[in-house]
Amino acid sequence: MIGNADFPDEPELDPLRGPANDLRELSAALADPEVGLPWQVTELRDRTSQEVEEAMYDFFEGAAREEQLLLYYSGHGLLDRRDRLFLCTQDTTLARRGLRAVRHSYVTDLMDHCPARAIIVVLDCCYSGRAADAKGLDMAAPFAGRGRFVMSSCERRGTAKDAPGDGEPSLFTGHLVAALRHGAVGRDGYVTAHQVLRYVDDQLRGSGQRPCCKTEGETGDVPLARRPAPAEWAVEAAGQSPPEASLDTHPVFAPARGPSQRPAMECHFTGAMHVLLPGSRGTLSVYRDALLAAESGGEVLGWWFAAQPLGLRRKRARLTGTAPLGGGVRFTLPDGAGTVTWSAEQLNAYEEARTTSNWPTTLRPTQTDATHTVLKAHDREYRRLTRAPWMLAGSLVAFAASVVMTVRVMTPHVPDDIPAYPFFLALLSGFFVSAYTSLVRVSFQLQRLVKLPELPVRRMLLNTHVKPAYTFVPDVGPPVTVPPQERTYLWSDDYRLALPSGFFSATPKRPWPLAPGAPLPVEVMGVPHPGEWVLVRTPQGTLWPTGRVKHCYSSEIDRATRRQATSEEPPRQE
Repeated sequence: MIGNADFPDEPELDPLRGPANDLRELSAALADPEVGLPWQVTELRDRTSQEVEEAMYDFFEGAAREEQLLLYYSGHGLLDRRDRLFLCTQDTTLARRGLRAVRHSYVTDLMDHCPARAIIVVLDCCYSGRAADAKGLDMAAPFAGRGRFVMSSCERRGTAKDAPGDGEPSLFTGHLVAALRHGAVGRDGYVTAHQVLRYVDDQLRGSGQRPCCKTEGETGDVPLARRPAPAEWAVEAAGQSPPEASLDTHPVFAPARGPSQRPAMECHFTGAMHVLLPGSRGTLSVYRDALLAAESGGEVLGWWFAAQPLGLRRKRARLTGTAPLGGGVRFTLPDGAGTVTWSAEQLNAYEEARTTSNWPTTLRPTQTDATHTVLKAHDREYRRLTRAPWMLAGSLVAFAASVVMTVRVMTPHVPDDIPAYPFFLALLSGFFVSAYTSLVRVSFQLQRLVKLPELPVRRMLLNTHVKPAYTFVPDVGPPVTVPPQERTYLWSDDYRLALPSGFFSATPKRPWPLAPGAPLPVEVMGVPHPGEWVLVRTPQGTLWPTGRVKHCYSSEIDRATRRQATSEEPPRQE
C-alpha cells in the first residue's frame, strides 16, 4: 500500500488530502476479520522513489508461488513526452521525473519475474487508465500479462479526484472500500476483483471519472474480500432459524437417449428462469412463483423456445408441468426432446430463499425475449405496462375523432345550437392521451432496464410508514385537516431512500414469517441515485416504479456528492 501526499521538491505538484486516508481505510477493510480474507498489509507513506522501488523489489521477489499479491498506489500520476506513466513519490520533480519517480516499466519487470499465482494492481492517480487500457503497441502494455488484474481510477487521459475534505478518502478509493466492506455483490461467500470493479464503476457513473481494467485469464475472478451472510437477513420462526437453503436452481434434464444431466440456468432478477438445454435443442422458460405454486397443487405453465433459421427465436409451445412421484415439477418437452424436472427439495429451498428475498440472479442474462414473455403472462403490473402503447394509440384515434367531430359541429350551419358532447369527448380523450403518454414513457424505461445485460443488485430493507391525519388551527381562518401521508423507506448500510406514496405501482405485501412492523428484506436492482431507475424484488414479486428516484440519502457514498453541491469542486490529482 503506497501513498504519497506531499511533494516538497516540486511546487507544481499540489499536496493531496486523500492518500493518507486512502491507505488507512483500505488497509482496514482488507485486514478486517469480518470481511477481509484477511490480507497481510504493509503501508508506505510519503517515501522517496528509491525507498518505494526497494520496497517493491522486496515485495515481488519475496513472493511464493501460491500467494496472491495486491499493489495499491494513491498519489499523483505523470506522463512524459512519450506518454509513459510515472508514479510520483516524495522527491519527484517535473524536470527529473525519470530519476525521481517510479516508472511503470520498473513495476512490469518485477511482475514478470514474480512467481505469485495472481497479482492485482490498483492505481488511484491521474492517467492511470494507461496501465489498464493496454492495446497494441501501447507503452502501458507490459502491465497486462498472465495472472494480472489492473484496475485504474480513471481513463487514459482522465484525471482522478482528490478527497473532498480532510479525513476522507478520495472518490475512487472511497467506493473501493465500500465495495469490499458491503457494497459489491458476492458469490459463494467471496467478492472477486470483477465484482468490486462493477460496483465502483456503477458508483462513479455521472461523476466524470470512469475506472478501467485490464485482466488476463481468470485473474479477475480471484477473491478480494469475504461476504458473510448478515444476521438481519435470517428469518426466524418459532424461535429457531431455518436450515440454510440450497440455491442450486439447475433441474435434471433427461433426454430421450443418453444419460441425464444438469443444464445451464439463467435466473433473471424479476423471477424468470431459463433452462439452457445443451446443443441447439432450445430453452425452457418458467416463472419462479409458478414453480412454487406446484406445492399447493396449482397449474405450472412454461414456454418452449427453439432456435429458428437465420438465428431467429420464436415461441413454439406453451407447456404445462406435472407432479412426478415424490413431488416436484416435471415438464415434457415437445418433439420427444426429453423432460426437465425440479425436485421437491429444490422447491422447498426456493420457498425459503424467496421468503428472505435471497433469490440468485445471473449477472449477464441473455434470454431477454423469453423474460418478456414470462413476465407478461405472470406479472399483472408488467402486463399493464406492455399494454400502454396500444392504449395510447387508441386514445390518439379517439382524440383525433373527437377533434374532427368538434370541427364539424362548429361549422356555421347551426350557429345557435352547438352541442357540448364533442368538447367533452375531446377533453376526455386528451386526458387519456396525456396519461398514457406518461405511462408509455415509464414502460419503455422499465423494459429497457429489464433487458440490460448487467446491473448491480443490493440487499436492502423496506418498510412503509403512514403518518396519520392531523388538524391544526391557523392564526387566521378555519382549521385545516392534513390527510394521512404514506412513505416507503428503503435502506442498507450505505443508502437510505425515502420514496413518496404511489412511487411503486403496487403496494408491497408483508410475508407471513415476519412480525408486524418488522422491515421487509428485499433486493434492489439498479443504482439508487437521484435520477436513476430501480426495481425492487420482494418475496411476493417485483415492484415496478412509476418514476425515477428523487430522494436518496447515504451516510458514506453520497457524502462527497452532497458536499460538492454546496462547495466548489474538489481539487484533482494531477
